[in-house]
Amino acid sequence: MRKMTEEKIIATACSNDCGGGCILKAHVRDGKIIRIETDNEEEPQYRACVRGRAWRQRIYAPDRLKYPLKRVGERGSGKFEKISWDEALDIVSSELLKVREKYGPASIIVLHAIGDDNNIHHAPLFWRLFNLAGGFTGTWAFFSFEQAMFAEIATFGIPMERNSPIGLLNSKMIILWGCNPAVTRHETKAMYYMKQAKEAGVKIVCIDPKYTRTAAILADKWIPIKP
Repeated sequence: MRKMTEEKIIATACSNDCGGGCILKAHVRDGKIIRIETDNEEEPQYRACVRGRAWRQRIYAPDRLKYPLKRVGERGSGKFEKISWDEALDIVSSELLKVREKYGPASIIVLHAIGDDNNIHHAPLFWRLFNLAGGFTGTWAFFSFEQAMFAEIATFGIPMERNSPIGLLNSKMIILWGCNPAVTRHETKAMYYMKQAKEAGVKIVCIDPKYTRTAAILADKWIPIKP
């Protein structure tokens, strides 16, 4: 009978691009992850969601790309061959140099939009790389939350500034305008402190076309508006 090896628990963090960075605990045996759970400590945090706890399936997915592939057939034929990382980097760099030398740095546009945008994958590293190579063409503004950037500049005079969510406990009233943190959130502790604020008697108003889960859980008053 095969001897069962020891199971190790490795603490890590979720790198999905939601801003949460929730604590994850990976159970590892024989160098492989057998399951992932969220943190169970009694700390003011929102536990990792299903997407974060599904990292094991993503890592071991049978169709995950694990190495570079070079197209060997016509575009759309689906024919590729495996190549080394060195060869892939040589191809990409040589083609970029050809384009830059012929058309100039402005002919290279740098875009990024991925679901795992933390740590070493963050966009400023790409911007810095291409600036060192003579510059590039970027995009104007952010397609994700640019309206919020300009709204905050017009309202507060500065973009994207905020307090720690623990400051919600000092509020006399909280207005959630189109905000549904019970379902989707960028700050993982917000719902925790909102519940504490409600228990402390802070009035919470939800303005939303839908009677959301947040409105059902927290709102003293729900104000429906036309979408």
